[in-house]
This record gives sequence, structure tokens and C-alpha cells, in this order.
Amino acid sequence: MKLRTSLSILFLTIIMFNLTLIAQEGEEKPVSIEEIKGKVEGIDESVTTLITDVAGLKKFKVSGYMQIQLEKTESSAGFGANPYDATDSKVQGRFRVRRSRIKFAYDAGLSQYVLQGDFSNEKFELKDAYINFTDPWTKYVSLTLGVFNRPNYEVEYSSSQRESMERSKVIATLYPKERDLGFMFTVAPDDLFKLQLAAYNNTYNSDLSQFWPNYNSAPLYYMARLTKEFAIPDLGLGIDLGVHTRMGNMIANTNKFTSSDLATSAVDSTTMKKGDAIARNWYGFEAQVYWDFLGGMKILGEYIMGSNADESTGTVIRKRDFSGFYVMLVKNITSEWQFAAKYDNYNPNTKIAASAIDNTKDLAISTIGLGIHNYSFDNLRISLWYDMPKTTISNNLIKGKALLASDPIDNLLTLRFQYKF
Repeated sequence: MKLRTSLSILFLTIIMFNLTLIAQEGEEKPVSIEEIKGKVEGIDESVTTLITDVAGLKKFKVSGYMQIQLEKTESSAGFGANPYDATDSKVQGRFRVRRSRIKFAYDAGLSQYVLQGDFSNEKFELKDAYINFTDPWTKYVSLTLGVFNRPNYEVEYSSSQRESMERSKVIATLYPKERDLGFMFTVAPDDLFKLQLAAYNNTYNSDLSQFWPNYNSAPLYYMARLTKEFAIPDLGLGIDLGVHTRMGNMIANTNKFTSSDLATSAVDSTTMKKGDAIARNWYGFEAQVYWDFLGGMKILGEYIMGSNADESTGTVIRKRDFSGFYVMLVKNITSEWQFAAKYDNYNPNTKIAASAIDNTKDLAISTIGLGIHNYSFDNLRISLWYDMPKTTISNNLIKGKALLASDPIDNLLTLRFQYKF
């Protein structure tokens, strides 16, 4: 009896074991420890890759700003050709997209890549396209190559931060479009000084662009700027001082040349020939004073003098010894309001006698600008600015008419909305 019971139990056990094996044939095999470790390590690799990708994205930055403004001029001649309607030259008030910038920058620490364009309904312009890298040893020396700002204070002062609507007359005349194509060494030891040494093609965005070959002479020009910062904490003062220079030539494409002290009608064709170099050299001094006084204020200015040249009549090269300066006061009223006042003066020809002027390009012009800025909204600056230019008048008769009998009625009111991110 006991033997029969034991055999029955054994038989049932064998049947259950076989049924279990048959059921497991349709199921997945158990996951081994090695397989589990592999999956975990795979997740770790994915996380590491994700962290690397995020770190790369942190090096990439997109920024930009847009300036939409309403302009109203006193002049009956308006703004000249209306960018929205080429047939209308009497526009006295208009809406305008003054600037619309997108800037892409990749910062790898010791090297940077920058690309910026200006998009508007008037035109598209390439503004910046350069690479910059710093020496890995001292980190005091860097090299910039491509299209970038020329080394000058107001040129490098971004249009999104500048308190006046436009750059000064002397700066806009000497550095049209602000940028050029070339390279620049920058030496900036900690808290000592900043030295910029640059060379440019003179072939980018300028009325005086000259392209290679140019009468067997390369139209390069050179610039240098040296700045130094001073701090007087006890007085809440910060002072920045600097000097800069531009050295280069304009290559003559005609044998007709007029010197600074002669009127444009007096052409000397005996001392100039095609291919000769005409100096375009100038020197400037700058200062910015920052004072922590009743909310903060600053006073800044530049003075530049030297010799310039252009083709004022298309067939005659005109040399002009010039001088120009500006001074500006900026005062914070509250955390949301700011007041600014600016005076700039540009004398395009300091050598010519008033009685000899027969070209409006030789008339000095000065401008008083006043404005207020509001920062109540995030990313938005609202500006109201009024420019009052005054041109030196001339009673010289040209073809029976006074060259400029009275100061032009050309004051300009600007209401600007700027969004920056």
C-alpha cells in the first residue's frame, strides 16, 4: 500500500515537471545578470550622450533685436527717396524698420564663431562673419578674422545699447557701415590695458571701396586702439580713456586732385597721377566717465582729426583735413526712465577759407540731440529722440545762387520701439 502511494506521488511529480517545461517553451528565457548590467550601462551611455549634447547647446547662443520706429522730419523735401515707394521723394513722416538683427554665436571657451545679419524690408546686410580664438597659455592675446567692427568706441558700442538713435556725424562719415573685412590682434592683460591692432581690405560696404587689383597697389589700411580703465571706488567713479588711429591711403584713379585749402573748382593735375597714394590718416582720443550719483550717470565723448579724401565730383579726388567730436550725457532718472543729451560737431574741411567754399560737403555741421528712454517692459526699450542739426550757411554765389543761404529745416523726431532678446 505504501509502495503504491509512493509510486503515484512520483508519477504525478514527473507529469507536473513535464507540463512546466512545456509551458516554459513559449516564454522568454530569464534575463541574466550580465544582460541587466548591459542594459544599465547602455542607459548610462545614453545619459552621457545627452549631457554632452546639452553642454554643446549651451555653447550655442542666438540673440537679436528689432527697432521699429516712427520718424517725422520738418523738411519739406522729406527723407528723399521713400524706401517703400521709389516714386515718392516728399515723405515727411514714415514708419521704418531701422534694424532687425539675428546673431548666431558659438563659444567654445578659447574660440568663438559669430554670424550676424540685418534683415529689413529695405535690404539685407551681412553685419558680422568672423572667428575669434585666444591663446591657451596666457589667455591675453586673441585673433579675430573676418567681417567685424573697426576698433573705435562708438563703432563698437552696439546700436541696441547706444542712447542716441544714430552714431555721430564724424563716426558715420569715417566708418560707414562700421565694419570691414580683415583681421585684428587684441592684447588684454588683466586690469592693465587693451590694445587692438587691425588690418582691413577697404573693400567692404563703403563709398570708398577699392578692389584688388588697384593700380598694382593693395588698398589695405591699418588701425590701432589702446584703452585703459581706472576706478576710484571711494568716489563711485569709473574712468575709461583711449586713443585710436587709422593709417592708410586712397589709390588715385584719376590725375585730377584738389588739396584741402583749395576750392573744388581749382584742380591741380600736375602733381597727381593714376596710382598715386593719397593719405587717409586720422587720430582720435576718447573718454568715458561713469559716476554712481543719484541712480547713476555717465559722460562720454571722442575727438578725431586728420585727413580724408573722396571723389566729390566723380572725376576729381578731393582731399580734406577734418576734425570732429561729440560729447554725451546719460542720466538715470529712476530704474525705468533715462535721460540723454548729445552734441556732435563735424567740420569736413578745416583748411579751406570760408570765402572759398563752393561745395556743401565742405560746410561744417553740428547737431544737438535730446531724448528719453523707458525700460518698464521686459526686453523692450521705448525711446523718444529729437535731433536738431545746424549747418554752417554760405553766401557764396554758385551759378547765381547762394550755396546755402540759411540753415536747412531738417530737425528729426524719432519714436522707437526696440525689442531685444
